[in-house]
Amino acid sequence: MAFRLLADENTSHRLISACHRLVPGFPIIHIASWEDRIWLGLDDAALLICCAEAKLALVAFDRDTLAWHAGRLLRGGQDHAGLILFRGIVRSSDYGYQSRLLTGFWKDEGSAWDWQNRIVYLPKST
Repeated sequence: MAFRLLADENTSHRLISACHRLVPGFPIIHIASWEDRIWLGLDDAALLICCAEAKLALVAFDRDTLAWHAGRLLRGGQDHAGLILFRGIVRSSDYGYQSRLLTGFWKDEGSAWDWQNRIVYLPKST
C-alpha cells in the first residue's frame, strides 16, 4: 500500500483503525508503525522535514506548534509535505467522527491535491 498520510505520535492508533474500517486500504499509517519507529520523538520541525522527504502529509491535533513550525520552515526556504489538523471542536477521543472527517475529505477532494506546503483544518469551514 502506498501511504500518503502519517498520523503523528499524539494521534491515537484507534483513528487509523477506524479509517481502515471505513475505507479498506485507506492510505494512512501511524508514526509508530512507520520505518521501524525511527521518527518517534522527533521534534516538530525535524518531523515535518522527514515527512517532506517521504512525501507524507502529517495528520495531527497539534494546531499551535505544527502550523507554527511549518510556517517557520517556509520562511527559511524549506518545504513541508502538508498538514491535516483537527480543529478544537473535534474531541481527541471521538475516533468515529475523526475518521469520517478524514476519509470523507480525502475521498471528496484531498487525495487529488498537491499537498506541498498546504495546511487544512478539519472540519473545513464552509
